[in-house]
Amino acid sequence: MLFGKNKLKPGDYAFVTQDYSGKIRLVIGRIVALTDSIARIKGSYIIPVGLMEKVSAGRGDGRPKEVLKNPNPNNCIFMLIDNIETGIFDEDVDITTSDAKWINEERFHVLDGWIKENLPELFANVLRATSNEDRMQARAVLMEKMSSLYERDLKEHMYAVARSTKIL
Repeated sequence: MLFGKNKLKPGDYAFVTQDYSGKIRLVIGRIVALTDSIARIKGSYIIPVGLMEKVSAGRGDGRPKEVLKNPNPNNCIFMLIDNIETGIFDEDVDITTSDAKWINEERFHVLDGWIKENLPELFANVLRATSNEDRMQARAVLMEKMSSLYERDLKEHMYAVARSTKIL
């Protein structure tokens, strides 16, 4: 599973997918200790409740369903443009039973920034708006947030997602 260049070690950033009480839970964080196959990870967890609800209601065929089946650092953004449950993560993870992947520091900071800047809720408000007026108001709030960000990588990523979701 984790050979050669992809072998996880203390100090690395990791993206972990877990089954959590029948739900998908993503963990992004830094490995602070590693003994055999047990990694102590400090970071954040994400449960993509909005996307899971969408798929279970039959409105998530295609890409959303695929993202839930095979989440990875490259497609998880589809989970982060909807409602999520999130919190602080500081636990031991068995990296042989959880799908653990190495991510670079930049990717970690972009994903972490999405959570800390509350971007999932802002995107969800635009995409789930029921009237054109509500959508325009939610879009204005999102645009204000986008223009106030200082972290270049996060800002570029946010603009790319806004373009791909046709918000821009």
